[in-house]
Amino acid sequence: MQLFQHIKKSLQKNSIPQYRILEIQRAFDVPVDRLFAAFKSAETLKKWWWPKEPYSDRIDLDFREGGKFIINMKGYSQGGGGMTGQFKEIEINKRLVITDQFADENGNLISAKEANMPGKWPKVINITIDFEPIDEYTSRFTLHQEGIPNDLQNDCIQGWSESFDKLENYLISRKNLGFI
Repeated sequence: MQLFQHIKKSLQKNSIPQYRILEIQRAFDVPVDRLFAAFKSAETLKKWWWPKEPYSDRIDLDFREGGKFIINMKGYSQGGGGMTGQFKEIEINKRLVITDQFADENGNLISAKEANMPGKWPKVINITIDFEPIDEYTSRFTLHQEGIPNDLQNDCIQGWSESFDKLENYLISRKNLGFI
């Protein structure tokens, strides 16, 4: 169950004006270890990563600090492609810090322009997700994403929100099946 959703955009200290830090906070009716687990398995990520229409057809995930990942997307009007990055920090049930770069369907780096993304994007985007228990049965995370062009912030908020709706539905279905 979604307890609340709070979206805040703030200017990053020492940042350049075209990039603000995107912050999204979301709560779920699952313990923090179950919420965290939804981020560390390729099979689980396939169930919810990407907004409504697109889906992940390929996820390669080396879930360890320094490990790399590729998440490919299909079913989007602009074509395929996706993201690749590296796990910079993993603190079980507490924090994930990853890099994010545009990639083709084979995981090769491409530019934002080659990915058909409007706006001026940095080569590397940083994503930090902090997890915390609310109580024994509920938890939340706060996602910070650095590098989204200001004029695309609302699109990114919508995309993440749709992904997190899919995550919530996945967690509810697992709970209803007795897995959580």
